[in-house]
Amino acid sequence: MVFYRNEQGTLYCGDCIKIMKTLPAESIDFILTSPPYNLGIEYDFYKDKRPYEEYLDFLKAFLKESYRLLKPDGRLVVNHYLSCGTAEFRFAPLMDINYIATREVGFKHHGLAVWNDTTVVKRTAWGSYLSPSAPYVSSPFEGFLILYKQEWKKRNEKENKGINRITKKEFQEFTSGILKVYPEKKWRKKHPAPFPEKISDLFIKCLTYEGDVVLDPFAGIGTTLASAQKLKRKWIGIELSPNYCKEAVKRIKAYENLLW
Repeated sequence: MVFYRNEQGTLYCGDCIKIMKTLPAESIDFILTSPPYNLGIEYDFYKDKRPYEEYLDFLKAFLKESYRLLKPDGRLVVNHYLSCGTAEFRFAPLMDINYIATREVGFKHHGLAVWNDTTVVKRTAWGSYLSPSAPYVSSPFEGFLILYKQEWKKRNEKENKGINRITKKEFQEFTSGILKVYPEKKWRKKHPAPFPEKISDLFIKCLTYEGDVVLDPFAGIGTTLASAQKLKRKWIGIELSPNYCKEAVKRIKAYENLLW
């Protein structure tokens, strides 16, 4: 179902896999998204706890559709935890996603950016404290896995020459692979797991040209979509929750009349 549409993009409300299947192949330049974490987070509409193998099957379906939708020089960036280490969850989601994407779906691996989001994962134990018996290594980091379909170099570089709004500071931060960005606490009142708009701005600026088509299949409250609207990219968003869609529309509308 189309929830909202303007001159730059369309927001759909519904199941992301079903809606992705309706979109034409090789129509997307860039996908930036953060799938549900499967950690029991209290999302508005989605039950965030499946058997892990079932969860990986769900991610594989998302990755297959992403591969189909991306242009040959298209890029995919997936945000997830590098490592989840608690009594119940001891696994590395991004490593599993990378394996499925590159070994089973066909993506090529480009890199990994690390974001130290200590407000989400808090250190509460050291294991065998002051002993080598069984110390616990804390990994309070989220990662942004950077993949591409067939070619890393963008094909339309010449026609976009001169349209470049990346600052020196932004480019250096992006290429360093370390994202020193504070979480936006105000959005946690609207959604339990948003990443900062500064991060989506950074990835969109550094990995797309103006006019490129940006897709977020797990749009949440519209962080990626708001950045795409602001930065003059076309966009497509998919979100299961009508309440989150409403918040996303508010953020998109805030940038609709923006002038450079």
